Amino acid sequence: MKEVRALVLGTDDNSYSVARSYFEAFNKKAVTVGSGILNVYRNTKISTLTYKKGFSSHDDQFVTMLNEEAKKYPDTIFIIFAPNEIYLNILCKNLDRLDFDCKAAYPFGRIYKELFYKSKFYEYLDKIGVRYPKTEIIRKDNIESLSLEGHIFMKPDDFPALYALDFEKKQKGYDISSKEEAIKVLKEIYKAGYEGEMIVQEYVNGGDGSEYSLNGYRSTKGETSMVLARNLISDKRVLTVGNHLVQVDADNEKMREIAKYIVDKLAYVGLFNLDFKMDSNTGEIFVLEMNQRQGRTFYYSTLAGVNLIELAINDLGYGKSELVEPSKKFRLIKLSEKCLEEHMDKSLLDEFNDKERVINTANPNIMEYDNSFERKIILKRHIRKSEKEIFG
Repeated sequence: MKEVRALVLGTDDNSYSVARSYFEAFNKKAVTVGSGILNVYRNTKISTLTYKKGFSSHDDQFVTMLNEEAKKYPDTIFIIFAPNEIYLNILCKNLDRLDFDCKAAYPFGRIYKELFYKSKFYEYLDKIGVRYPKTEIIRKDNIESLSLEGHIFMKPDDFPALYALDFEKKQKGYDISSKEEAIKVLKEIYKAGYEGEMIVQEYVNGGDGSEYSLNGYRSTKGETSMVLARNLISDKRVLTVGNHLVQVDADNEKMREIAKYIVDKLAYVGLFNLDFKMDSNTGEIFVLEMNQRQGRTFYYSTLAGVNLIELAINDLGYGKSELVEPSKKFRLIKLSEKCLEEHMDKSLLDEFNDKERVINTANPNIMEYDNSFERKIILKRHIRKSEKEIFG
């Protein structure tokens, strides 16, 4: 019988959380291949690491490096995990060129191609009757047609393409106060060379505490395990806006029902992440977007007792499909507790300081087993730097 291993792409926080979840489930090192080594992977004991510049951007190099790495592990089935859309894209394009036994933990094929862009996902939500913020799709040839008034939120349909550009107004998302300002910013974006579509949406009322994240895995037999978290503080930096800094367990059956409805209608198989927002004035629930991968901070699912990486390995590698429900309160943090408490909305402090959550608190990047002196120094500096950049 072949051995089953996790093959992790990249070396960012998401990649490390995959390796950590795998190690905690199977007590085995993951195999990681990337284009460089980021802080969280330095001196790690929970994964092997091979890296070379260009791995994530050159198809032939990507294929060669993975094929060479796989030769080190004969009689092995690899389940491949990707941390972001850059790696998802290059994996999707080249999966058929890999000459070893492997499966991706994502539904490449029709679903991936049709729903990769946010605009296509919103079209799908229209078809199945799921609510999302009022939206207009803007291209460089129809900027002046924008009709949304008042408070607006904009985001690129193809963030990797926008991120590759160099211009002053480069952001992951744009919180804008008027149509006139939106048109001005759109013109700057397209002048900089962006060719994709922009998603322009009516702003949904609510600040920290109004957004929710759901991570899940739908198996080959249609069993969907998922965990919902409430985002108490999110990053406000222009290129990382929306990344979550504190997440706690949440109980909202309506959001869970919506998520299951979406993936069931798609006959989706693999890891997924959905973002919701609850209007702070009306209580209405809106779907913001779907990622066809585990979310950046999906490790809260592991804290909740639902190890999504273990579920994917068991299903795709061993043919064992199962449904697991969350069983623990949790608190995921990305910065120091002191800093987070100082900058948290006072109305959310009781959520943050709940005793059961405090007991089950973790920063996904800090693992007792993998906490050498060198890593302690590196991660402590990284956290302090992040705190300074985010809060000043």
